[in-house]
Amino acid sequence: MVMKKLLRIATLMGGLGLKASVTFLVLGLATGTAHLEHQARLGLGQDEAAASRAMPAGQTEKPRAMALSTGLAPNLFLLDQVKEQAFQKPLFDKKSSAYDKMIEDAARTHRISPALVKAVIQAESKFDDRAVSSQGAVGLMQILPSTARSMGVSSPQEPRNNITAGVRYLKMLLEEFGDDEYLALAAYNCGPEAIKRYGGKMPPFSETRSFVSQVMRYYQSHIES
Repeated sequence: MVMKKLLRIATLMGGLGLKASVTFLVLGLATGTAHLEHQARLGLGQDEAAASRAMPAGQTEKPRAMALSTGLAPNLFLLDQVKEQAFQKPLFDKKSSAYDKMIEDAARTHRISPALVKAVIQAESKFDDRAVSSQGAVGLMQILPSTARSMGVSSPQEPRNNITAGVRYLKMLLEEFGDDEYLALAAYNCGPEAIKRYGGKMPPFSETRSFVSQVMRYYQSHIES
């Protein structure tokens, strides 16, 4: 089972070549596969993973000058954030329970995980139905009015409508990207066209990768709760 999991991760790292894939397999056997798979899906390279594993406990932040002097890739700091955030159980806002029925109804209708929907809401608005972004995205799932209209939903500020529009849009993205949750979440953040521009892979935007990491952290915790 472990080898099968590692081989799947190696496939995700296909662009790195045979030597890199073998390095990741050995590293995965030594340290476990959960972090490694997460790193692979976010498009983090072998130097960053190895550097992170070698980093002494409590030293998750390195000065930029040291990172450059040792030849580490600039994603080193992002990797630290991913490692710290993605596999820790967070404390959830108590307001989340007020929307459980709406979330479950929409998720059931569109055959999507309620835990994933809650994770997106947690990351996007922290369950604040009055949230408005600087780009004009509104409500729990931070939906643009134009996106809501394209999903056949009016009044996206209203919680039920907002959840309906957000779930429909997320389901559309999951279908577009072959049920790949990482790519669907990235597209939710930066738009599907950006994913296509980068050959159907995780784009190099730090904001997008941070968003995906945060949602997957919440997703895991909602599943376990």
